[in-house]
Amino acid sequence: MAHYNNLNSLMETKSHFKSRVIFIILLCITFFVSCQKENYPMEEITGKWQLVKGRDMTGGVYSVNVENQQIEEYTKDNLRILYDYLENEIARCNFRVTKSVITIYGENIDGTQWDNRYEYWFSNDTLKIRHSGGFEFYDEFFIRIK
Repeated sequence: MAHYNNLNSLMETKSHFKSRVIFIILLCITFFVSCQKENYPMEEITGKWQLVKGRDMTGGVYSVNVENQQIEEYTKDNLRILYDYLENEIARCNFRVTKSVITIYGENIDGTQWDNRYEYWFSNDTLKIRHSGGFEFYDEFFIRIK
């Protein structure tokens, strides 16, 4: 009878050990999958985008003159670089991105810090950014150029 109890105890210990190992493996998989999802917005927005059209709050879509087709570049180093249509750099700042909001931020020469938040979404290969002022808004439409 003693051998039977010891064998039962040993099997329960092995089963308990297997359960813990399986739990730890599942926990690690969940952790790595959640980390990959967090980087997804960054991968999607990284690159150069050129402004091609806009829409004001009354619903009117308008084309942007070539001279006003600015280019925005979002780098993997969380840097947003703004270019004119000839690709001359005109500004740079930092940015953060979530699945639906881009926050650009920086510091002025006098040391005052600033930040602006914009909703964004993708429609096919077009990046759409909403500039909202409360009751009024306008959208900008960008196409990827690099």
